[in-house]
Amino acid sequence: MKKLKTTLLFIFGLISLPSLLFSQTINLNEFLNQLQQTHPFFEKEKLTAQIEKEEQDSYLGAQDWNIISSTNFAHEEPAFAFMEPERTNSFSLTCGIERLFWRTGGRLSSSFSTNYANINPNYGYPDPFYQNQISITYIHPLLKNRNGFLDRLQYDLKQYDIDFSRVQALENLENFLTQSSEKFLGWVLQTELKKIVSDRLELSEEELARTRKKREANLVDQVDVIRAEDAVLISKQNLMLITSQWEAVQAELAVISQNNELYNLSPEYNLYELKEIIPLDKAISHLKENSRLIRIIDIRLKQLEFSRKGYAEDIKPDLSLVTAINIKNLNEKFGSSLIMDKPDAMVGLQYSFPLEKRTARSKIIKTNLKIRQLKEQLDDLTLNLVSALTNLHIQIKNLDKVLKLNQEQIESAKERTEEELKLYNQGRGDLTFVIMSRDNEQNAKLTYAQNSLMYHKLMLQYKALMDQIYE
Repeated sequence: MKKLKTTLLFIFGLISLPSLLFSQTINLNEFLNQLQQTHPFFEKEKLTAQIEKEEQDSYLGAQDWNIISSTNFAHEEPAFAFMEPERTNSFSLTCGIERLFWRTGGRLSSSFSTNYANINPNYGYPDPFYQNQISITYIHPLLKNRNGFLDRLQYDLKQYDIDFSRVQALENLENFLTQSSEKFLGWVLQTELKKIVSDRLELSEEELARTRKKREANLVDQVDVIRAEDAVLISKQNLMLITSQWEAVQAELAVISQNNELYNLSPEYNLYELKEIIPLDKAISHLKENSRLIRIIDIRLKQLEFSRKGYAEDIKPDLSLVTAINIKNLNEKFGSSLIMDKPDAMVGLQYSFPLEKRTARSKIIKTNLKIRQLKEQLDDLTLNLVSALTNLHIQIKNLDKVLKLNQEQIESAKERTEEELKLYNQGRGDLTFVIMSRDNEQNAKLTYAQNSLMYHKLMLQYKALMDQIYE
């Protein structure tokens, strides 16, 4: 039974081992995914476009049906009554609805009114009498605001603000992820530096142990023991400093991702992996066609051009078709007055035309200047983006060569260390040269790691410029 339990525990350990090992590390994509789920910056940016959309929807209220009503009581006694009533008492009640139609630009209104009047003397009117009337009026624009262009203008212009907010939010999120990725890479570098210094400390401790044995055998002087001890102390100090920096970066990443599990994890990232990038001419073409920064200015350009159409529409003469239909009846009995069988109809044209139109013309000129200015800004931005991309492209390509030289330098330092160690063990060398050689080897590795970090940071900036980090 005891052997069975031991076997089961061993099998369970083997099954659990992969998940335990996996849980000990976190890669860049996993970190960024967690960040997107937990950091408030993402929700804040998404809300911007929603706020603009709600403001746009508020313009839809212009199409709502409006209920109108009024009530009046009047008592009139003219100062001089000649062929006019000596006094009139009247009461009126009107209610109706009206609406604006964006598809046509037309305005429809309909109302029902009831009136009561008591005229003394009545001059042929019933005494008292009631009058009821139903009216329908429709005004349709023929030139200015045709198809409701001006009525929808603010609503349509707001769509550009929504599009702008969405693209700007994506750009802000990408910048945030780029900065967070650089912090993660800083953690990766500290991890690699800690490994390099730990290896150096291990070698220093092994060298110290060998030197002490040689001293006990009177093969070396006491000064060599002291030199070996100094090398161990220096390595320990360096390791403590790097560990402190490693923990600080780890804590910062744990806080911004709101993930306390990060305190138990290490970064998983191949710092020395080189990546392929497309040729510069293709990269520039992709940049010009897909850059969000260019798209942001393009949205504003289209918005200004659409505004200009609105000002041009406002200059047009206001020619409208007006139609009205009324049915009414007047009777001394209220019930009989409700039988409205006396129709009126009217069709006409309404025309107005501002003579100078200075306001609209001035706005058109101002908008044209803004468009011209924005186009210059777009050209300036495009040049800056292309120059920045060219700069990054050249740096990445050249740094690729530098990293290969770093590898050769590390190999050369290793060979020198081996030779210095051989000479020292044969009694023909000095421990100082062995320590210096190992320090050079460590420095070559540190330089290689730091240059590799620079390479990957440049790649991050390159991808951010190409809008490839947050898609």
